[in-house]
Amino acid sequence: MASPNSLPLSSGGARTGGASAPKLPAGVARGTREYAVISRALFFGGFSTFAQLYCMQSLLPLLTATFGISPAQASWSVSGATMMMALGLLVTCVAADRVSRKRMMTIALLTSSVLTLASAFSTNFETIVVLAALKGLALSGLPAIAMAYLSEEIDQRSLGMSMGLYIGGNILGGMAGRVMAAFVADMFSWRVSVALIGLVCLAMGLEFARSLPHSRRFTPRHMTVREALGHARRHLGDPALLGLYLFAGLMMGSFVSVYNYLGFYLSAPPFHLPHAAIGAIFTMYLIGVAGSFIAGPLSDRVGRPRLLWVLVALAMVGLVTMLASQVSGVVLGLAIFTFGFFGAHTVASSWVGRRATEGRAIASALYLFFYYLGSSLLGSFSGVVLKSHGWHGVVALLSVAVVISLGVAIAMRRAYGTGKPV
Repeated sequence: MASPNSLPLSSGGARTGGASAPKLPAGVARGTREYAVISRALFFGGFSTFAQLYCMQSLLPLLTATFGISPAQASWSVSGATMMMALGLLVTCVAADRVSRKRMMTIALLTSSVLTLASAFSTNFETIVVLAALKGLALSGLPAIAMAYLSEEIDQRSLGMSMGLYIGGNILGGMAGRVMAAFVADMFSWRVSVALIGLVCLAMGLEFARSLPHSRRFTPRHMTVREALGHARRHLGDPALLGLYLFAGLMMGSFVSVYNYLGFYLSAPPFHLPHAAIGAIFTMYLIGVAGSFIAGPLSDRVGRPRLLWVLVALAMVGLVTMLASQVSGVVLGLAIFTFGFFGAHTVASSWVGRRATEGRAIASALYLFFYYLGSSLLGSFSGVVLKSHGWHGVVALLSVAVVISLGVAIAMRRAYGTGKPV
């Protein structure tokens, strides 16, 4: 494993340490003012991204009633955004090496906020899906670049904590978007709730643009398509990265499926929960924040291979517990599942940044491509299973995905979990 000072200057991979290479400034260490400023700005960026990406999720039952569509069809108001984000990541990760990291992320946040506002005024469901797709494409300019920015700018010994803070912003944004949308829709309408989220995220995007420091350890460069494909082939040929990519797709698809369709289960007999109460289940994301904050620094100490499989196993326990016939049992299972998922995602995403010593933006983009592809495909297919086999069928399907993820994590523990923590 290369030392922090020998890491590449840019995702294109110009290594330092050679006779003619310029000396890089030191990575930003935890406890400094600059670390706090970067963490705060990226927290806002993550919050805004996921509030917008998933604000429709808690509104799916309302969309089915408003437009007379099925749950699987309604899920495309979420899946359309995640699918286009997955595809957009493959383009923006290349463009990110040519222009400022900060500029790309700022454009993503401001453009997506305008699209979210526009979706509040849509008069038919098809327009909502089109705007969701455009929003996902716009937002693709942030997640992989944010991960690459942190991997480049933050001292490697502080990376786990900073990635945990960024993902904490993702979690809180996803929770706030869902919960706010549900409660405001219950008081007013789903249109008012979406418009409010768009305005809040626009304000956060402006603050992000004002406060985030420009990159110091990255120099824009022209990356050809051939170079990008070369990096992608090397990353996909690395067993550790390939395992993390497979893990990302299966686990994120499972996670989104749970939050897409649990509301339908809880609104039906024997629970009959009202919409506001169902929206409140998204406060379980606070448990995910705890999982992210705990897993980040813990992975720096004990090693990512030793921690990942434990968190996936915990998520599996939570998934099975959600078969309970009492609301309290379902909520307990959801809390365990959410903690395990977000802890595992924090460990896996920071492992990508550590493992890829060159082509980092592309390595991160591939991770997120599989992450959102799994979200779109498994998240929508689970709706078909819900209609034909009910909630128990959904849990059975997702159990297969999580068990495969656990097998991948255990194999990586055996391959990379010995010696110095990774």
